Amino acid sequence: MEPIETRLKSIALSLGAHLVGITTRKALADGPPSADPRYLLHSANSVVSFALSLDKEIVRDFISKKSWQPHCENRKSIVQSLYTIGDELVEFLRSEGYEAVNVDLNNNYRPEKDAADITELTEFHPDFSHRYAALAAGVGRLGWSGNLLTREYGALVELGSVITSAPLIADKPIPDEKHPCDRCKMCSLVCPVAMIHPQNSTKVTVAGITETISGKRPNTCCWIGCTGYEGLAASGSWSNWSPYRLSRALPQEKDELDSLCIRLQKADPQMQSADNSFNDYRQAVFDPDWFYYTVCGFCRSVCAPSRKERLANRKLIIDSGTAALALDGSHVVADENAIRKPTPFGVDVIVPREELTKERVAEQSWPGQFLLDREVISYLRSDLESADTEKHNDD
Repeated sequence: MEPIETRLKSIALSLGAHLVGITTRKALADGPPSADPRYLLHSANSVVSFALSLDKEIVRDFISKKSWQPHCENRKSIVQSLYTIGDELVEFLRSEGYEAVNVDLNNNYRPEKDAADITELTEFHPDFSHRYAALAAGVGRLGWSGNLLTREYGALVELGSVITSAPLIADKPIPDEKHPCDRCKMCSLVCPVAMIHPQNSTKVTVAGITETISGKRPNTCCWIGCTGYEGLAASGSWSNWSPYRLSRALPQEKDELDSLCIRLQKADPQMQSADNSFNDYRQAVFDPDWFYYTVCGFCRSVCAPSRKERLANRKLIIDSGTAALALDGSHVVADENAIRKPTPFGVDVIVPREELTKERVAEQSWPGQFLLDREVISYLRSDLESADTEKHNDD
Protein backbone atom coordinates (compact mmCIF):
# COMPACT_ATOMS: atom_id res chain seq x y z
CA MET A 1 0.00 0.00 0.00
CA GLU A 2 1.18 3.54 -0.76
CA PRO A 3 2.36 5.66 2.17
CA ILE A 4 -0.37 7.77 3.77
CA GLU A 5 1.46 10.95 2.71
CA THR A 6 1.24 9.88 -0.96
CA ARG A 7 -2.45 9.07 -0.63
CA LEU A 8 -3.21 12.42 1.00
CA LYS A 9 -1.44 14.31 -1.78
CA SER A 10 -3.18 12.23 -4.45
CA ILE A 11 -6.59 13.08 -2.97
CA ALA A 12 -5.82 16.80 -2.96
CA LEU A 13 -4.41 16.83 -6.48
CA SER A 14 -7.27 14.75 -7.87
CA LEU A 15 -9.73 17.33 -6.51
CA GLY A 16 -7.97 20.23 -8.20
CA ALA A 17 -5.18 21.35 -5.87
CA HIS A 18 -2.21 22.72 -7.79
CA LEU A 19 0.33 22.41 -4.96
CA VAL A 20 0.39 20.18 -1.86
CA GLY A 21 2.89 19.77 0.96
CA ILE A 22 3.10 18.37 4.46
CA THR A 23 4.64 19.78 7.63
CA THR A 24 4.62 18.86 11.31
CA ARG A 25 3.86 20.48 14.62
CA LYS A 26 7.53 20.04 15.53
CA ALA A 27 8.66 21.91 12.40
CA LEU A 28 6.25 24.77 13.18
CA ALA A 29 7.30 25.00 16.84
CA ASP A 30 9.69 27.91 16.25
CA GLY A 31 7.04 30.03 14.53
CA PRO A 32 4.75 32.78 15.85
CA PRO A 33 1.72 31.73 17.95
CA SER A 34 -0.53 31.40 14.89
CA ALA A 35 1.79 28.66 13.58
CA ASP A 36 0.78 26.34 16.44
CA PRO A 37 -1.83 23.84 15.16
CA ARG A 38 -2.72 22.77 18.71
CA TYR A 39 -4.81 25.92 19.06
CA LEU A 40 -7.41 24.17 16.89
CA LEU A 41 -6.57 20.52 17.55
CA HIS A 42 -4.92 19.58 20.83
CA SER A 43 -3.68 16.26 19.41
CA ALA A 44 -2.14 17.88 16.33
CA ASN A 45 1.00 16.26 14.94
CA SER A 46 0.93 17.29 11.27
CA VAL A 47 -0.55 19.71 8.75
CA VAL A 48 -1.41 19.15 5.10
CA SER A 49 -1.06 22.42 3.15
CA PHE A 50 -2.58 22.87 -0.31
CA ALA A 51 -3.01 25.68 -2.81
CA LEU A 52 -5.10 26.57 -5.85
CA SER A 53 -4.04 29.24 -8.31
CA LEU A 54 -6.19 32.16 -9.35
CA ASP A 55 -7.00 32.64 -13.03
CA LYS A 56 -4.16 34.84 -14.29
CA GLU A 57 -6.09 36.43 -17.15
CA ILE A 58 -9.04 37.25 -14.90
CA VAL A 59 -6.60 38.83 -12.42
CA ARG A 60 -5.12 40.97 -15.20
CA ASP A 61 -8.59 42.17 -16.22
CA PHE A 62 -9.30 42.93 -12.54
CA ILE A 63 -6.20 45.05 -11.90
CA SER A 64 -6.54 46.88 -15.23
CA LYS A 65 -10.22 47.65 -14.43
CA LYS A 66 -11.46 45.92 -17.56
CA SER A 67 -13.79 43.88 -15.37
CA TRP A 68 -14.56 43.61 -11.68
CA GLN A 69 -16.97 40.75 -10.94
CA PRO A 70 -15.21 37.82 -12.69
CA HIS A 71 -12.31 37.99 -10.22
CA CYS A 72 -14.74 38.05 -7.30
CA GLU A 73 -16.50 34.99 -8.75
CA ASN A 74 -13.18 33.23 -9.43
CA ARG A 75 -12.14 33.70 -5.80
CA LYS A 76 -15.45 32.33 -4.55
CA SER A 77 -15.18 29.25 -6.74
CA ILE A 78 -11.61 28.58 -5.61
CA VAL A 79 -12.50 28.94 -1.93
CA GLN A 80 -15.36 26.46 -2.39
CA SER A 81 -12.88 24.03 -3.95
CA LEU A 82 -10.45 24.47 -1.07
CA TYR A 83 -13.15 23.65 1.46
CA THR A 84 -14.12 20.57 -0.56
CA ILE A 85 -10.51 19.37 -0.72
CA GLY A 86 -10.10 19.89 3.01
CA ASP A 87 -13.30 18.00 3.77
CA GLU A 88 -12.16 15.02 1.71
CA LEU A 89 -8.78 14.97 3.43
CA VAL A 90 -10.46 15.11 6.85
CA GLU A 91 -12.81 12.26 5.92
CA PHE A 92 -9.89 10.13 4.72
CA LEU A 93 -7.81 10.79 7.84
CA ARG A 94 -10.73 9.99 10.14
CA SER A 95 -11.34 6.75 8.22
CA GLU A 96 -7.72 5.87 9.05
CA GLY A 97 -8.39 6.42 12.74
CA TYR A 98 -6.89 9.92 13.13
CA GLU A 99 -8.37 13.20 14.30
CA ALA A 100 -8.46 15.97 11.71
CA VAL A 101 -9.71 19.56 11.29
CA ASN A 102 -10.32 21.50 8.07
CA VAL A 103 -9.09 25.00 8.99
CA ASP A 104 -11.42 27.87 8.08
CA LEU A 105 -10.05 29.74 5.10
CA ASN A 106 -10.61 33.31 6.23
CA ASN A 107 -12.25 35.63 8.76
CA ASN A 108 -11.36 33.48 11.75
CA TYR A 109 -9.32 35.48 14.26
CA ARG A 110 -8.11 34.91 17.80
CA PRO A 111 -9.84 36.91 20.54
CA GLU A 112 -8.22 40.15 21.61
CA LYS A 113 -8.37 41.73 25.04
CA ASP A 114 -11.16 44.33 25.33
CA ALA A 115 -12.49 43.55 21.82
CA ALA A 116 -16.20 42.74 22.07
CA ASP A 117 -16.46 41.49 18.49
CA ILE A 118 -14.67 41.55 15.15
CA THR A 119 -15.37 45.26 14.62
CA GLU A 120 -13.07 46.01 17.57
CA LEU A 121 -10.15 43.79 16.55
CA THR A 122 -6.92 45.57 15.67
CA GLU A 123 -4.32 42.80 15.31
CA PHE A 124 -6.25 40.13 13.34
CA HIS A 125 -4.16 37.11 14.34
CA PRO A 126 -5.68 33.99 12.72
CA ASP A 127 -6.56 30.83 14.59
CA PHE A 128 -3.97 29.14 12.40
CA SER A 129 -1.80 30.63 9.68
CA HIS A 130 -2.16 29.01 6.25
CA ARG A 131 0.91 30.95 5.11
CA TYR A 132 3.18 29.57 7.82
CA ALA A 133 1.99 26.03 7.15
CA ALA A 134 2.59 26.46 3.42
CA LEU A 135 6.08 27.84 4.03
CA ALA A 136 7.00 24.95 6.30
CA ALA A 137 5.47 22.39 3.90
CA GLY A 138 7.50 23.57 0.91
CA VAL A 139 4.55 25.06 -0.98
CA GLY A 140 6.10 28.54 -1.11
CA ARG A 141 8.08 31.23 0.72
CA LEU A 142 7.09 34.60 2.13
CA GLY A 143 7.64 37.49 -0.24
CA TRP A 144 8.43 41.09 0.65
CA SER A 145 4.68 41.72 1.06
CA GLY A 146 4.35 38.90 3.57
CA ASN A 147 2.13 37.02 1.12
CA LEU A 148 3.03 33.45 0.26
CA LEU A 149 4.87 33.27 -3.06
CA THR A 150 5.13 30.09 -5.08
CA ARG A 151 7.66 29.33 -7.79
CA GLU A 152 4.89 28.23 -10.16
CA TYR A 153 2.22 30.92 -9.66
CA GLY A 154 3.84 33.78 -7.77
CA ALA A 155 1.44 35.06 -5.11
CA LEU A 156 -1.65 34.25 -7.20
CA VAL A 157 -2.81 31.41 -4.94
CA GLU A 158 -5.43 30.71 -2.29
CA LEU A 159 -4.40 28.40 0.57
CA GLY A 160 -6.00 25.67 2.64
CA SER A 161 -4.80 23.57 5.59
CA VAL A 162 -5.88 20.37 7.31
CA ILE A 163 -4.54 19.72 10.82
CA THR A 164 -4.33 16.11 11.93
CA SER A 165 -3.16 13.88 14.74
CA ALA A 166 -1.53 11.59 12.15
CA PRO A 167 2.28 11.45 12.50
CA LEU A 168 3.22 12.30 8.91
CA ILE A 169 6.61 12.68 7.24
CA ALA A 170 7.26 16.36 6.51
CA ASP A 171 8.32 17.87 3.20
CA LYS A 172 11.25 20.27 3.21
CA PRO A 173 10.81 24.04 2.84
CA ILE A 174 12.01 25.68 -0.37
CA PRO A 175 15.70 26.58 0.11
CA ASP A 176 16.96 30.16 0.00
CA GLU A 177 18.64 29.68 -3.39
CA LYS A 178 15.24 28.87 -4.92
CA HIS A 179 13.32 31.63 -3.14
CA PRO A 180 10.63 32.95 -5.53
CA CYS A 181 10.82 36.57 -4.28
CA ASP A 182 13.53 38.66 -5.96
CA ARG A 183 12.74 41.81 -3.94
CA CYS A 184 11.33 43.75 -6.88
CA LYS A 185 8.95 45.38 -4.34
CA MET A 186 6.19 45.91 -6.86
CA CYS A 187 3.87 45.02 -3.95
CA SER A 188 4.95 48.21 -2.14
CA LEU A 189 4.21 50.32 -5.20
CA VAL A 190 0.66 49.09 -5.82
CA CYS A 191 -0.84 49.27 -2.32
CA PRO A 192 -3.17 52.29 -2.31
CA VAL A 193 -2.86 52.75 1.47
CA ALA A 194 0.95 52.29 1.54
CA MET A 195 0.70 49.30 3.87
CA ILE A 196 3.92 47.68 2.62
CA HIS A 197 7.01 49.76 3.38
CA PRO A 198 9.60 49.66 0.58
CA GLN A 199 12.66 49.90 2.88
CA ASN A 200 11.81 49.02 6.49
CA SER A 201 11.97 45.32 7.21
CA THR A 202 11.23 42.77 9.89
CA LYS A 203 11.99 39.09 10.30
CA VAL A 204 9.83 36.04 10.93
CA THR A 205 11.09 32.52 11.57
CA VAL A 206 9.11 29.38 10.73
CA ALA A 207 10.40 25.80 10.38
CA GLY A 208 14.00 26.93 10.67
CA ILE A 209 13.52 29.44 7.83
CA THR A 210 14.00 33.12 8.64
CA GLU A 211 12.22 35.41 6.20
CA THR A 212 13.01 39.11 5.84
CA ILE A 213 9.79 40.87 4.89
CA SER A 214 8.48 44.41 4.81
CA GLY A 215 8.03 46.20 8.12
CA LYS A 216 4.41 46.92 7.32
CA ARG A 217 2.03 49.46 8.81
CA PRO A 218 -0.50 48.25 11.42
CA ASN A 219 -2.98 45.59 10.28
CA THR A 220 -5.85 48.05 10.59
CA CYS A 221 -4.30 50.00 7.71
CA CYS A 222 -4.62 46.93 5.48
CA TRP A 223 -8.15 46.30 6.74
CA ILE A 224 -9.17 49.85 5.76
CA GLY A 225 -7.71 49.46 2.27
CA CYS A 226 -8.77 45.91 1.46
CA THR A 227 -12.26 46.36 2.90
CA GLY A 228 -12.52 49.39 0.66
CA TYR A 229 -13.07 52.26 3.09
CA GLU A 230 -10.27 54.02 1.20
CA GLY A 231 -9.24 53.00 -2.29
CA LEU A 232 -7.35 55.98 -3.69
CA ALA A 233 -3.56 55.95 -4.07
CA ALA A 234 -1.56 58.93 -2.82
CA SER A 235 -1.00 60.11 -6.41
CA GLY A 236 -4.76 60.47 -6.89
CA SER A 237 -4.46 58.99 -10.38
CA TRP A 238 -5.47 55.39 -9.62
CA SER A 239 -7.38 53.39 -7.05
CA ASN A 240 -8.33 49.85 -6.26
CA TRP A 241 -11.92 48.82 -7.12
CA SER A 242 -13.39 50.69 -4.13
CA PRO A 243 -15.48 53.79 -4.91
CA TYR A 244 -15.14 55.00 -1.31
CA ARG A 245 -12.89 57.76 0.04
CA LEU A 246 -12.03 59.04 3.51
CA SER A 247 -12.39 62.73 4.25
CA ARG A 248 -8.73 63.03 5.25
CA ALA A 249 -5.46 61.18 4.80
CA LEU A 250 -4.89 58.00 6.77
CA PRO A 251 -3.19 58.71 10.10
CA GLN A 252 0.36 57.51 10.67
CA GLU A 253 0.14 56.42 14.30
CA LYS A 254 -1.15 52.96 15.19
CA ASP A 255 -3.58 54.17 17.88
CA GLU A 256 -5.21 56.57 15.46
CA LEU A 257 -5.39 53.96 12.70
CA ASP A 258 -6.92 51.44 15.08
CA SER A 259 -9.53 53.94 16.30
CA LEU A 260 -10.39 54.94 12.73
CA CYS A 261 -10.80 51.32 11.65
CA ILE A 262 -13.13 50.59 14.58
CA ARG A 263 -15.24 53.69 13.83
CA LEU A 264 -15.57 52.72 10.18
CA GLN A 265 -16.58 49.17 11.01
CA LYS A 266 -19.14 50.36 13.55
CA ALA A 267 -20.67 52.55 10.84
CA ASP A 268 -20.55 49.85 8.14
CA PRO A 269 -23.95 48.16 7.61
CA GLN A 270 -22.15 45.01 6.42
CA MET A 271 -20.28 44.63 9.71
CA GLN A 272 -23.45 45.21 11.71
CA SER A 273 -25.46 42.61 9.80
CA ALA A 274 -26.19 39.38 11.70
CA ASP A 275 -25.51 37.27 8.60
CA ASN A 276 -22.21 38.82 7.51
CA SER A 277 -19.45 36.48 6.37
CA PHE A 278 -17.39 37.10 9.50
CA ASN A 279 -19.91 35.14 11.54
CA ASP A 280 -19.71 32.09 9.28
CA TYR A 281 -17.34 32.41 6.34
CA ARG A 282 -17.90 28.88 5.10
CA GLN A 283 -21.68 29.28 5.06
CA ALA A 284 -21.36 32.54 3.14
CA VAL A 285 -19.01 31.03 0.55
CA PHE A 286 -21.44 28.21 -0.27
CA ASP A 287 -24.47 30.53 -0.41
CA PRO A 288 -25.25 30.89 -4.14
CA ASP A 289 -26.59 34.40 -3.54
CA TRP A 290 -23.55 35.63 -1.59
CA PHE A 291 -21.23 37.90 -3.57
CA TYR A 292 -17.51 37.58 -2.86
CA TYR A 293 -16.82 41.30 -2.56
CA THR A 294 -13.19 41.94 -3.53
CA VAL A 295 -11.82 45.40 -4.27
CA CYS A 296 -8.09 45.17 -3.60
CA GLY A 297 -5.43 42.55 -2.92
CA PHE A 298 -3.25 44.34 -5.48
CA CYS A 299 -0.09 43.40 -3.53
CA ARG A 300 -0.87 39.79 -4.36
CA SER A 301 -2.38 40.37 -7.79
CA VAL A 302 0.69 42.17 -9.10
CA CYS A 303 2.98 39.32 -8.08
CA ALA A 304 3.30 36.97 -11.06
CA PRO A 305 6.22 34.51 -11.24
CA SER A 306 8.39 36.58 -13.61
CA ARG A 307 9.63 40.13 -13.07
CA LYS A 308 8.58 41.03 -16.61
CA GLU A 309 4.97 40.09 -15.79
CA ARG A 310 5.14 41.99 -12.50
CA LEU A 311 6.31 45.16 -14.23
CA ALA A 312 3.52 44.78 -16.77
CA ASN A 313 0.97 44.24 -13.98
CA ARG A 314 2.15 47.31 -12.13
CA LYS A 315 1.68 49.39 -15.28
CA LEU A 316 -1.85 48.00 -15.67
CA ILE A 317 -2.65 49.13 -12.12
CA ILE A 318 -1.25 52.65 -12.30
CA ASP A 319 -2.85 53.21 -15.72
CA SER A 320 -6.23 51.80 -14.66
CA GLY A 321 -7.82 55.00 -13.36
CA THR A 322 -10.15 55.20 -10.36
CA ALA A 323 -13.36 53.45 -9.38
CA ALA A 324 -16.90 54.77 -9.00
CA LEU A 325 -20.21 53.30 -7.85
CA ALA A 326 -23.08 53.00 -10.33
CA LEU A 327 -26.65 52.92 -9.02
CA ASP A 328 -27.08 49.30 -10.10
CA GLY A 329 -24.41 48.34 -7.57
CA SER A 330 -21.68 47.75 -10.12
CA HIS A 331 -18.24 49.30 -9.75
CA VAL A 332 -17.10 51.17 -12.85
CA VAL A 333 -14.19 53.32 -13.97
CA ALA A 334 -14.74 56.96 -13.02
CA ASP A 335 -14.54 59.62 -15.71
CA GLU A 336 -13.57 63.28 -15.27
CA ASN A 337 -17.18 64.20 -14.52
CA ALA A 338 -17.60 61.83 -11.58
CA ILE A 339 -18.97 63.40 -8.39
CA ARG A 340 -17.83 62.91 -4.81
CA LYS A 341 -20.78 62.63 -2.44
CA PRO A 342 -20.80 62.35 1.38
CA THR A 343 -22.58 59.41 3.04
CA PRO A 344 -23.69 58.68 6.62
CA PHE A 345 -21.20 55.79 6.86
CA GLY A 346 -17.96 57.64 7.54
CA VAL A 347 -16.86 57.65 3.90
CA ASP A 348 -17.53 59.64 0.76
CA VAL A 349 -18.48 57.87 -2.47
CA ILE A 350 -17.51 58.56 -6.08
CA VAL A 351 -20.48 58.38 -8.45
CA PRO A 352 -20.67 58.97 -12.22
CA ARG A 353 -22.48 62.28 -12.76
CA GLU A 354 -24.91 60.76 -15.24
CA GLU A 355 -26.12 58.33 -12.56
CA LEU A 356 -27.45 61.15 -10.42
CA THR A 357 -30.38 62.13 -12.61
CA LYS A 358 -34.06 61.52 -12.02
CA GLU A 359 -34.31 59.49 -15.22
CA ARG A 360 -31.32 57.31 -14.37
CA VAL A 361 -32.57 56.60 -10.85
CA ALA A 362 -35.93 55.56 -12.27
CA GLU A 363 -34.19 53.09 -14.60
CA GLN A 364 -32.24 51.33 -11.85
CA SER A 365 -34.25 48.98 -9.68
CA TRP A 366 -31.51 46.57 -8.50
CA PRO A 367 -29.20 48.08 -5.86
CA GLY A 368 -26.24 45.70 -6.06
CA GLN A 369 -24.95 42.72 -4.13
CA PHE A 370 -22.99 44.29 -1.28
CA LEU A 371 -24.71 45.72 1.78
CA LEU A 372 -22.67 48.93 2.08
CA ASP A 373 -23.19 49.61 -1.63
CA ARG A 374 -26.93 49.00 -1.26
CA GLU A 375 -27.25 51.33 1.72
CA VAL A 376 -25.20 54.05 0.01
CA ILE A 377 -27.30 53.73 -3.15
CA SER A 378 -30.49 53.95 -1.08
CA TYR A 379 -29.13 57.09 0.60
CA LEU A 380 -28.19 58.66 -2.75
CA ARG A 381 -31.67 57.95 -4.13
CA SER A 382 -33.31 59.56 -1.09
CA ASP A 383 -30.98 62.53 -1.28
CA LEU A 384 -31.76 63.02 -4.96
CA GLU A 385 -35.51 62.75 -4.34
CA SER A 386 -35.29 65.24 -1.46
CA ALA A 387 -33.38 67.70 -3.61
CA ASP A 388 -35.93 67.28 -6.41
CA THR A 389 -38.81 67.89 -3.97
CA GLU A 390 -37.11 70.96 -2.53
CA LYS A 391 -36.51 72.38 -6.02
CA HIS A 392 -40.18 71.69 -6.91
CA ASN A 393 -41.36 73.51 -3.79
CA ASP A 394 -39.10 76.48 -4.53
CA ASP A 395 -40.59 76.70 -8.01
